[in-house]
Amino acid sequence: MTLSRRHFLALGAAALLPARAARAVTNRPDSLYHWNSGGPFFGGFSGIELSSDRRRALLLSDRGFIVRVRLLRDDAGVITGVEKIEHFVLNGTAGSALRGHRADSEGLDQRPDGTLHISFEGSPSRILQYRDETGPAEALPRANSWQRLPTNEGLEGIAVDQSGAVFTVPEAPLDGTFPLYRLTNQWEIVGFLPDRDDFRPVGLDFGPDGNLYLLERKFRLAFFASRISRLRPGAWGQPETLVETSMGALDNHEGISITQDASGQLWATTVSDDNQNMLQRTEIAEYRLP
Repeated sequence: MTLSRRHFLALGAAALLPARAARAVTNRPDSLYHWNSGGPFFGGFSGIELSSDRRRALLLSDRGFIVRVRLLRDDAGVITGVEKIEHFVLNGTAGSALRGHRADSEGLDQRPDGTLHISFEGSPSRILQYRDETGPAEALPRANSWQRLPTNEGLEGIAVDQSGAVFTVPEAPLDGTFPLYRLTNQWEIVGFLPDRDDFRPVGLDFGPDGNLYLLERKFRLAFFASRISRLRPGAWGQPETLVETSMGALDNHEGISITQDASGQLWATTVSDDNQNMLQRTEIAEYRLP
């Protein structure tokens, strides 16, 4: 979700509030890196996908482009720097660059062969597939119920399992819950995620363990909270909370990638969307998962 002018005004007002306005942190990331860069191809990052060695990443901006980076880590594996390798603009099905509301790209998944799946929350909500990252897109089928999604609260999270089935979830609830969609031959709803404490789904990723991991975000006044839950196959509607940060502890984290290090430890890496707002930050957080 891209924040509106009303939200920006709230962020400006919050800058004048005392630090005690934010509650104590209930869960902290194991590491947090503030990435300061600039230029027209930086910021608004709403999706992230790490390589299997955790040394490179793709970062998806909600302005219709992707940045490929190198993650610099110390001996303990903590991110100490980010080096940009390149960027490329996303194209539509006709092969020309996406622009305006049609470039509101939110969710990212990359397959082992390099194929990209990207979800869009603009009007209309849709999913595009890229066999060539700089080539024309292929449009996947749409579910009829997506027509009911608000323009700015559409398909945020996307993940593809080992069999190639595509999963997605909207940020806005439909009939009181958040339907989890799966595409094999056609779209079906495999579970309903409950509305828990005003958190909204913003990211999905399958881990090497075969489980689906859900990133949720809550926004109140001018502060954000993040939550990461695990969804097990066959129990898609029963999220198990693993991480929850308190309001104001982190910025607006919207993208998630699940990886495994050489010791077998599972990690969740999340990235924040700064909404092109000077009062916000681009953060990369990492959490050890049980």
